[in-house]
Amino acid sequence: GDGTVVASTLTGQPSFGFIMVSWGFGVMLAIYAVGPISGAHINPNVTLAFAVTKRIKWIDVIPYIVFQILGAAAAAGVLLAWWGGVITRIDPPPFLYANIGAAFFTEYPEPGFWPQYWPKTYLPNVSSAGILYSQVNQVFPLWKGAFAEALMTFLLLLIVVAVTDPDSPFYNQSLVPWAIGIGYVMPSLLFEAQLTGAMINEARSWGPMLALYLFGYKTGAFNFRGEYFYVYGIPDFIGGILGALFWDHVLKPYLRFVKNINKK
Repeated sequence: GDGTVVASTLTGQPSFGFIMVSWGFGVMLAIYAVGPISGAHINPNVTLAFAVTKRIKWIDVIPYIVFQILGAAAAAGVLLAWWGGVITRIDPPPFLYANIGAAFFTEYPEPGFWPQYWPKTYLPNVSSAGILYSQVNQVFPLWKGAFAEALMTFLLLLIVVAVTDPDSPFYNQSLVPWAIGIGYVMPSLLFEAQLTGAMINEARSWGPMLALYLFGYKTGAFNFRGEYFYVYGIPDFIGGILGALFWDHVLKPYLRFVKNINKK
């Protein structure tokens, strides 16, 4: 996941397809590794949606999310230990610029595809930040990023519950990790990663943010325009919950109805 993004960014040879495929395999292997132990949520959106739809107890939500974030922070810490010398040479602490920031966590619009909206002369916490704010809002309004995150998280949770529900016609326990891994990657490949960086998992951004802060980056491109309220987080939680509810109350009953009709 983040490891491929960081390596590609720092070496100057980013490969979008390689990053997405690596991310999908990472999700798949994580599910194989810890799925039998914890269910392998590895994503606060999955945890919250599962609680809303009564797949897990509410008392488990906070511990799951806390450890998801801490796990992501630990993984980012490994990357900082490996690449820290290169990173601090490019962006000396305490100010973090957008390009390095986007290698660890998501930013909207994604700097790797839209570098013209993240020039180093126009960044948050400097006097000209208002100019950049106005320019970016004209092309990439916050609602567009929020809609993309909500839609992709909706699709992700729809896939997750469809392939993990024992009553589902799509259920196949041995293929669940593959289905979710592909489900994670394909929407991003289509369009969403180019727009918002395809977070659809708060832990994968919040954890690295924590690690970077502890590493010495106290300011910079962390939350420009308030993305982590309006684009990331709330839209993802809503999209994930709606995806799980859509399966439970619309698609699953419809498939059951079709199956009963075919029996007759």
